Amino acid sequence: MNKALILEIAEKYNLAPNKKLGQNFLINDQIINRIVDVCNPDGEDILEIGPGLGSISEGLARRGGTYTAVEIDSGFYRYLLDLFRDRENARIIHSDFLKSQPEDRFSVIVSNLPYYCASEILFTIAEKYRAENVYVMMQKEMGERLVSKPGSAAYGAMTVTLSYYYNIEHLFYVPADSFYPRPDVRSSFLALRRKERVLKPEDEELFHLLVKSVFWGRRKTLLKAASDSPHLNYTRAFLEHVLGECNIKGNLRGESLGLEDFIKITEAIRENEK
Repeated sequence: MNKALILEIAEKYNLAPNKKLGQNFLINDQIINRIVDVCNPDGEDILEIGPGLGSISEGLARRGGTYTAVEIDSGFYRYLLDLFRDRENARIIHSDFLKSQPEDRFSVIVSNLPYYCASEILFTIAEKYRAENVYVMMQKEMGERLVSKPGSAAYGAMTVTLSYYYNIEHLFYVPADSFYPRPDVRSSFLALRRKERVLKPEDEELFHLLVKSVFWGRRKTLLKAASDSPHLNYTRAFLEHVLGECNIKGNLRGESLGLEDFIKITEAIRENEK
């Protein structure tokens, strides 16, 4: 894939890439090949979300057992139908992934995430799909949030929530000149490896509300943020008792807590509700 080919395809199919929607296409063959190799698609059932003009799609489909693409843009969808017309293992779906998802049967999920809905797509994948390996391209700053540690400026609700579902690893940066049109920022390519969900299904909603509450009041102490939160309905005295059982000080800031702390507090709340 290169700029000349993208312009040729755009003219033929009457396409106009929209940078605001994250429609920046890889034109660096070295990066394209590296991504496909890292995804290790050989014989796997692959889902690609938002393939665009299929920079990495052909490699994924060629090596994968099955390949499914979900593309929201009607112009790109028409192009992809033609591109994979003769490939029996490929299925192209014209849909908004956030509104309608294909069935959960994939072992590898890949996506170049647009900034405006990256977190929504990641949370949807985490909650609705059991794929063992997820590979995503995203803006560098967001990638740094996913791998940040407690106490750092980038650490937040998104970090904690996704780390409940995955072990997350930053693999490499992708320079802006690897794309056309050229974005304003560098991108990161990350791997998310599925891990066991340790909470009971009925307790996961409480975990999510707790995390949201603690970071909703980011400048507040842990106890005040949780007791004042519009997402929880527990008294200050109850939460103070729960934190005491967990040996967690209520005057700490939420951003100092790790995933295990949030899990411990969730379990303690449930125990004390009985």
